[in-house]
Amino acid sequence: MMEMEKDFAKKLNWKPLINSLILGVACGTSMFILLNYNLVVGIVIGLIVFLFQSIWVYPHYLPNLYGHWKITDKSISYYDYSTWSKRIQAIFLPMFQSQVEVPFKNISSYSLVVNKHRNKWQPHYIILKLYDGHQVLLDLSWNLLKSGEPEKDVEWAVDFITSKLNQKTVQVLQM
Repeated sequence: MMEMEKDFAKKLNWKPLINSLILGVACGTSMFILLNYNLVVGIVIGLIVFLFQSIWVYPHYLPNLYGHWKITDKSISYYDYSTWSKRIQAIFLPMFQSQVEVPFKNISSYSLVVNKHRNKWQPHYIILKLYDGHQVLLDLSWNLLKSGEPEKDVEWAVDFITSKLNQKTVQVLQM
């Protein structure tokens, strides 16, 4: 029998690093031209912008932008962005990041976090509570932006996790 697997959210890729590099080069080049072809200032400004974008801006938004996770019959896998250094490492070395796998037997419970969007409550993310005391946030918002019937993906995930954990209901938290 083939194992079931369903993906959620956007996968990690090189885009944050490339965008940071492009912005740094654009700003550095602009300053180089504006300041009468001062190469040192252009390089310094470009480097500062690149570092600011790749070490501060993107790590801040990385879980929301690239919070890919997947669910199988046995476990849930996700990228661990729990520390700033893990986020920076993910930006600079995205293809070397592996997902953390959490077997369902290690999950004590879960909750669904919703937020109000256009006077309608929408799922935002799932919080897994592990027996070791850790919590894992799984983003749902990216899937709700895709075309078709994205609510069915979210509904399926909630029903599937509920059945795997033998929970009678899911706790819904408002954002």
